[in-house]
Amino acid sequence: MADQKLALVVGANRGIGLGVVQEFLARGWDVIATARRPDQATALRDLAEIHPGQLQVPGLEMNDAAAVDGFAATLGGKVLDVALINAGVSGPEHRNASVATAQEVGALMFTNAIAPIRLARSLAGHIRPGSGVLAFTSSVMGSVALNGGGHELYRASKAALNSLTRGLAVELRGKNLTVLSLHPGWVSTDMGGAGAPVSVDESATGLVTVIEQQAGKHGHRFLEYTGKELAW
Repeated sequence: MADQKLALVVGANRGIGLGVVQEFLARGWDVIATARRPDQATALRDLAEIHPGQLQVPGLEMNDAAAVDGFAATLGGKVLDVALINAGVSGPEHRNASVATAQEVGALMFTNAIAPIRLARSLAGHIRPGSGVLAFTSSVMGSVALNGGGHELYRASKAALNSLTRGLAVELRGKNLTVLSLHPGWVSTDMGGAGAPVSVDESATGLVTVIEQQAGKHGHRFLEYTGKELAW
């Protein structure tokens, strides 16, 4: 089908990423869903069987700079309607700048802020001009205006991602893309915890709806999964 839409979801083997893949597939999209170890991504493999021909599951390790920089070349000329870069980690358990090591901060910042931007920059030429969307799973914790304290290292990594994303959005203005920093809500995942109030299904449905609604609007926005605009 000439009008068949294609989404890339990076970091899709579990949690929000997996939920977003399921939602795109349910809406009839084709999906490329990356996992660190595709051979162990049972849920994605099961989805590929349920949706034959709709889902590809390549490997991508976001902590491997060479893999990140070379990933766009593996697309084989495919044009993406959406690229959602979802990979992220919570950081050291102590969450405290006063005891953090350079190694801990470096690893957190590379995974949550640097690698996503490096990947996005290399993917930009593969995203459909005009209607294409380049999206990042950010967090309300990345908002400086709404910072309520706590989780300071994770907050800093997401604030860094937001800042780098804004710079990239300015860089890409001539490409007529829509750039989104998305807050998925406090979601009941391995990272969010069982007590989180938002289910993966609710978050994923909202995120995909927001992405579809924002296509073609251009610019850079910081939005919640409900569509609500967030303060930077």
